Amino acid sequence: MAKFLLVVKSQDQPNVNTAVNVANGLRMMGAEDVRVVFLGPGITALDKKGKLSEIVSKNLDALRKNSVKVYACEMAMKNYNVSREELVHADEISRGADVIVKFANEGYTILTF
Repeated sequence: MAKFLLVVKSQDQPNVNTAVNVANGLRMMGAEDVRVVFLGPGITALDKKGKLSEIVSKNLDALRKNSVKVYACEMAMKNYNVSREELVHADEISRGADVIVKFANEGYTILTF
């Protein structure tokens, strides 16, 4: 079965929206596992202080229902001054590069937004 890691590095609203929709859609279409990592400027999509986080907030129930695991990059959090308490959601906080290497080694298809 297909396994996907979506890498969200964009602060662009259409890219973030597409990534969240694709994550949910892949699971609904039968993908075995779908994970999303927000890194670099993409971390702003998880920051409650910004308008971009509304996309994740609106889709949080669907992400949870579809068992899409969300990672926040700890380095991006530091670089963009986002604290754990300011995250709209994250199942895990890890270094983004570590997440990418781990799932690439496990055979996940990587999609970048």
